[in-house]
Amino acid sequence: MVFNKLTNQVKGKAGEVAAAGEEKIDAIIDEFNKMMPFAEELGLSIASFNIEAGLLPQIQASLVGSIEDIKDETVERLIAENDNNKLLVAIFKAVLMAKSVHQKLEGAYISILKDLVIDVKLGIPPSISCRFK
Repeated sequence: MVFNKLTNQVKGKAGEVAAAGEEKIDAIIDEFNKMMPFAEELGLSIASFNIEAGLLPQIQASLVGSIEDIKDETVERLIAENDNNKLLVAIFKAVLMAKSVHQKLEGAYISILKDLVIDVKLGIPPSISCRFK
């Protein structure tokens, strides 16, 4: 009888966690949807998209675009216009940093890598990484 009560309590908590996870996935998808029009304005497109549902749900997406087509002025304007959107600002600051590094490494054989890939993980904690291909 004690075991049944404990089992029911665990099932109840598991249901609450699942519901909270679903709410978090919905919030993360909303955040991603708000970001995409700005990413497209920079010439970035989705290269991959992955949803991980679990206790700490997350979305992983890779955006790709030509490093030469991304204009610093456009990135800076989007940052200024969306300074209240921390995710967007963080992504675009990472883009500016990656472009700067790419330009500084021109003579170090990195210039053959013309595409910028931005890997975004929306979850707890979020993360952003940039690479060239």
